[in-house]
Amino acid sequence: MKKPLVLILAGLILTSLAVFASGSDEPATEPASAAAEVSPTMPKLDPGQYNLADYEAQTGRKITTFQESPMLAGSGLPPVQDRLPQNPLVMETWEANGRYGGTLTWMEHTPDFDEYLRRLNDALLIEIKPGRSHHRWSYIGAELQPSVLESWEMSPDRRTFTMTIRKGLRWSDGVEVTSEDIRYTVEDIWLNKELSPSQPRFFVFGGGVTDFEVVDKYTSHLTFANPFGLFPWHCTRLSWHDMIRPSHYLKQFHTEYTDIDEIFPTMEKMGFKKDEWARFYQTIDPMGGDAGTRIPTRYPTMFEFPTLDPWLNVAQPTPGEFLLERNPYYFKVDSEGRQLPYIDKLHRVIVTNPEVTAAKVIAGETDIQYNHIKMADFPLFKANEEKGGYKALLLPAWQDLILMYFPYLTPIKDPVIMELMGDKRFRQAVSLAIDRNEIKKSLFLDFGRIAQFAPPKGSAAWEEYMEKAYAEHDVAEANRLLDEIGLQWDDKQEYRLRPDGKRLTIPYLYYEVASASTPGAELFAEFMKEIGIDCPVKLVDGSLYWTSNKSGEPHFGGGFSIAAQEMTFWTAMGRVTAFFWETWYNTGGEKGEVPPPEFRELYDLKKIIVANTSEAEFQQAVKQAWESQAENVWIIGTVADVPAPLVFNKNLGNIAIIEELGWPNIIAGEFAEQWYWKQ
Repeated sequence: MKKPLVLILAGLILTSLAVFASGSDEPATEPASAAAEVSPTMPKLDPGQYNLADYEAQTGRKITTFQESPMLAGSGLPPVQDRLPQNPLVMETWEANGRYGGTLTWMEHTPDFDEYLRRLNDALLIEIKPGRSHHRWSYIGAELQPSVLESWEMSPDRRTFTMTIRKGLRWSDGVEVTSEDIRYTVEDIWLNKELSPSQPRFFVFGGGVTDFEVVDKYTSHLTFANPFGLFPWHCTRLSWHDMIRPSHYLKQFHTEYTDIDEIFPTMEKMGFKKDEWARFYQTIDPMGGDAGTRIPTRYPTMFEFPTLDPWLNVAQPTPGEFLLERNPYYFKVDSEGRQLPYIDKLHRVIVTNPEVTAAKVIAGETDIQYNHIKMADFPLFKANEEKGGYKALLLPAWQDLILMYFPYLTPIKDPVIMELMGDKRFRQAVSLAIDRNEIKKSLFLDFGRIAQFAPPKGSAAWEEYMEKAYAEHDVAEANRLLDEIGLQWDDKQEYRLRPDGKRLTIPYLYYEVASASTPGAELFAEFMKEIGIDCPVKLVDGSLYWTSNKSGEPHFGGGFSIAAQEMTFWTAMGRVTAFFWETWYNTGGEKGEVPPPEFRELYDLKKIIVANTSEAEFQQAVKQAWESQAENVWIIGTVADVPAPLVFNKNLGNIAIIEELGWPNIIAGEFAEQWYWKQ
């Protein structure tokens, strides 16, 4: 975004609020010094992460001493060099090596969901080297870099994935991480039918059985039933707890290792009966890494649960408010040997709604916001930068589509609606009824371009017709298609009728996964009214949304989309849009509903795409999948290439350069360990 346009936007504001500047509530605890900055003569690699041995080999310099935050002085912990792995991960910071200390605060209004906890405080198995279009949700073609895994290798046949943990990597309680922690996760959780009625999708890839083998204390194998060449890239979407659990801690709660009579007193305190062990275990082991499972109070033991993340959950002063402090065993350092993170503490403040968040941004009461802030508020943010003591930037969004819609394809509780959703003419009509120009202007300040859910422009699969398919606003054609299906109007020409004579009512079910969620839902209901579909809007919390999705209740839904990977992995293939077809696929046909032939074709293409054994076959399969989307409109797109706001305290270091680099706003949060308070 060019600065003149930003200034024009700021000039749209007619009034401003009286605000005051504020920064972190704690000063940095380390004085400025020459050691806190990178020497001009020091060899500097591209921003990213490097194993220490590789870093020293590429730069020619040795890191022989390590430092820790003054916060840890006198803590009685082992020396910092004994808390780090033998081959720690070196982070080449974006601008400068920082100083220790301070607290970072952000606002969140959804009690059971938090993208900030998910991004700021998350150690991934493998990471994406940052770039203009590369983050962990858009990984195809990206350069990989180590993280929790020191190294990995895919066999030539793309079936066996070898992973190596860092020797000396430690949990936050000081216990070493080993292959036993992976074995426990696979054999005692994934393959335990009581705990895991269904395994992770990547573990049952293609409906086959995955074999696991421990090679040695730090190395293990996963061997897939079918070629799975994209798996290393998939690991960039996996947090440590998706693959590695602290077995030394969890075995005290597992009946395979501890007698139920010893576990029961803890179960009883938490309200469980002795025959409810599986339910009990699922409350003390955070299974999965989404933004919901990051909420500490979902798990009664979270404040003592060993972690590999940069910060530890330590307290909840008020409901929904969380305090975190640095992990003394975190495995990353900067190029001076300083253990990361620089900032000592994190503070999540719970507010009532996004409007309160916007007011606190303007008042300078938050240090970082990039999720749940509206494009419509950006001019106001920009106009109050100086008074609020923050910087407001417009950056590329990490989503290709910040708002998209979908007809839920497997509402098995209502066969009439399921048949209707399965008719491509119905989906085409719904898409044609959407006024994307109105969405573009009212939700996104006229930024972006009208586009169907399609490949990113410029990719090998992109063709213009794909993003124009059924994307024009044509209510007459939409009504013609619904007439062709046989959906008649009622006597008042107000609503259409189902084949059984009832009013055609399909609720729009959503939770606030993005800033456009609520206004986007309200607009969708208005668009549907024009073609006679009664579409009551229902805002629910995240857990209820997914429960409803899995129960087969009929609904439309909405969210965002990362087109660069949707057709090459999971979401568009049914996890969100067609739960029971996806269940059929993942269980090899044992459960779920049989998809129609045109959707089964997508699963066949998916095997080729995910196998990634041949570039030519990969590209051809991706192209065919997008051709299917263009004709069948499995998912409905709205506006592509909309920028997204990022607001941060002006005293926060190693973040402002993201504007110059042109990286998506979310990348900033995924490398929060390097942020520091400049003064």
